Amino acid sequence: MRLDRFISKCTTMGRAESTKKVRQGNITVNDKTITNPQTKISPDTDSIYFNDKKLVYKEFIYIMLNKPMGYICSTKDDKNRTVLDLLPEEYAAREPFSCGRLDIDTTGLVLLTDNGKWSHKITSPKKKCFKTYIVTSHEPLTKEDMTQLEEGVMLDNDDKITLPAIIKELEDCKYELQICEGRFHQVKRMFEAVGNVVVALHRSSIGEIILDLELDSGKHRELTAEEISYFK
Repeated sequence: MRLDRFISKCTTMGRAESTKKVRQGNITVNDKTITNPQTKISPDTDSIYFNDKKLVYKEFIYIMLNKPMGYICSTKDDKNRTVLDLLPEEYAAREPFSCGRLDIDTTGLVLLTDNGKWSHKITSPKKKCFKTYIVTSHEPLTKEDMTQLEEGVMLDNDDKITLPAIIKELEDCKYELQICEGRFHQVKRMFEAVGNVVVALHRSSIGEIILDLELDSGKHRELTAEEISYFK
């Protein structure tokens, strides 16, 4: 790997700034100052420092975020705050994308990565990755409503019914719903299809990855190797 690319991957600097820092003599490789940005290095074996700080290379990043209300799952937006605003600069600079979006007023688990192949195994309908939501509704669901949601409902402006879902009542007007699709506003539209309204929505898991209960709203952590492996 070229030294300038390595630096841009490990820091918030772009390729041009990384090249400049190398030429200025700010980088050492194995205790030797290197000024050629095209120098080939090995991220696994070489020891690389920038201004006395060791740089650690990560080919991809994998982040768990507990999304609060008021943020959208986009990398850029002129009007709204995005989930990247909740991340440190070294993560946000890589512009990771969310593996399945949540609405601005929906809270809970968001997975962020810059690995497209890994994300595809979560978002592709063919993979049938179930996501679990805690849904608070305006009115209680009847048994018939719950059966209908499990068997599939026709959403407005769609040409086919939803795939089978799993729903469990937690308490009055509060339900655990598992679905393996990601249609636009799907959970809200499913409840509308049975004559109800969602008043609060929270995602608690994606596949085998469960939202860390120690993560306060707006906080994040990197996924463990085991969690990453669920979708490899």
